Amino acid sequence: MPKFGRMGRMSNKDYNGLEAELYDVFRGGDELDEIGFYSNVAAEKSGNCLDLGCGTGRILIPLAEQGIDITGLDSSQFMVEECRSRVVSAGLSAEVVRDDLRTFDLGRQFDLVIIPGASFQLLDERKDAISALERARAHLLPDGLLVMSLFMPYYEIINESLDGVWRLEKDEAIGNDGERALCHVCAELDRCEQIMDMRHRFEVIDSVGATVKSELKHSRLRWYGKYELELLLASVGFQSVEIIGDFGDEEVGDGHAAMAVFAK
Repeated sequence: MPKFGRMGRMSNKDYNGLEAELYDVFRGGDELDEIGFYSNVAAEKSGNCLDLGCGTGRILIPLAEQGIDITGLDSSQFMVEECRSRVVSAGLSAEVVRDDLRTFDLGRQFDLVIIPGASFQLLDERKDAISALERARAHLLPDGLLVMSLFMPYYEIINESLDGVWRLEKDEAIGNDGERALCHVCAELDRCEQIMDMRHRFEVIDSVGATVKSELKHSRLRWYGKYELELLLASVGFQSVEIIGDFGDEEVGDGHAAMAVFAK
């Protein structure tokens, strides 16, 4: 019997509720300088850009600030509205649309299509991942470039003892009243299918440690090997693929936590 059943499968995750409210608190860090990486890529490529899975604008807004003609797309209504609001607040101009990564059709093409923040890995079904790549390629100009960010959960893969164990992942101060935001995670890995089945418990606690808000969310992520990605991209028509580690200058290898994928 498969380790994971069909119930609760999530493709093209729709962020909402407390998880969405705390998204920037927990995902706003940039230890590997992913923002700088995409800023450099967009500046070098020039032309217009499509940001798939744009979220609240973590990458979109810095690119718009440097004068890039950028369009954002996300499946979450909360994220789309938040991103639009931030674009306006920053005095910028960028179209942000709500649509599905697997089926979107904007009726135009771009010099650069990006999928940052490991958003591609939320498409846990292979057919959905292929559909998203097909749509991305269809939106590229003939000399266009696709760039994606992915992560490799080496620590979780190696440590099977962590499967099914709740652990504190994030603990951040918020506001001015001593409140804190906590994120606990419990993951189970199907190492054959390369799926992380994850539960997150989001909490806001007050200055004395009492819970003010809490929410439990479920999601699934798929991880990929280097050669698997090359074959996947080739299957939808990309002819040239380069994969580097941790947004640096080296080809991806053991020990790299993130991969940046370039496809033409």
